[in-house]
Amino acid sequence: MVRRPGRRPGKQHTRETILAAARETFAECGYDGATIRQIATSAGVDPALVHHYFGTKEQLFTATVQPPVDIAEVFPKLFEGELDTFAERLLTMFMSIWDHPVSGPAFEALLRNALTNRISARLIREFFTVQIQRRAVARLAGLIDPAEARLRATLVASQLFGLAVVRYVLKFEPLASASRETVIATVGPTIQRYLTGDIKRPDLAEKARPSGQTGPGGQA
Repeated sequence: MVRRPGRRPGKQHTRETILAAARETFAECGYDGATIRQIATSAGVDPALVHHYFGTKEQLFTATVQPPVDIAEVFPKLFEGELDTFAERLLTMFMSIWDHPVSGPAFEALLRNALTNRISARLIREFFTVQIQRRAVARLAGLIDPAEARLRATLVASQLFGLAVVRYVLKFEPLASASRETVIATVGPTIQRYLTGDIKRPDLAEKARPSGQTGPGGQA
């Protein structure tokens, strides 16, 4: 909903008002489609005031999502090593965040909101696409097939978020109390395969099949 433009009297709730407008705008338009001017108009403030409180659009987006860690800081550390041991580093970092007394509960609240709130879910999807998937694809350029990079990233995400729900949110035993080493040893190979192993793409095989041919057991 777009509110009338114009600077609001008083500053007590200005920051919260901008954040609320940003949540709705980013959820509706996506990160790429949203603009500071749109958000300012929705909040009823001057665009300069948005920059004053939050800086850049990326900083505003981060403040809107409130991730429990600084992605720009931790992400490069995942690539400090060989690609074939990436899953081990990723799981170690991921579980360290969840096991931390501050970031763990923050991450759980973020995930619960995403599972129950439409706007929160859209924001998390945008955050994953912009802050994680794009960074991963850029880092892995030349190392994996670019046509598969985005699919691989989402497959890895499916394993991590599934692990988070079962181990930390629903607390299914014995996974909930399994040691970090056990989780890495059992879940790690699957994540590593999603990243660097062979992934089946029946859709591409179907497109590549010459006209008039069908799959096994089919008729032309």
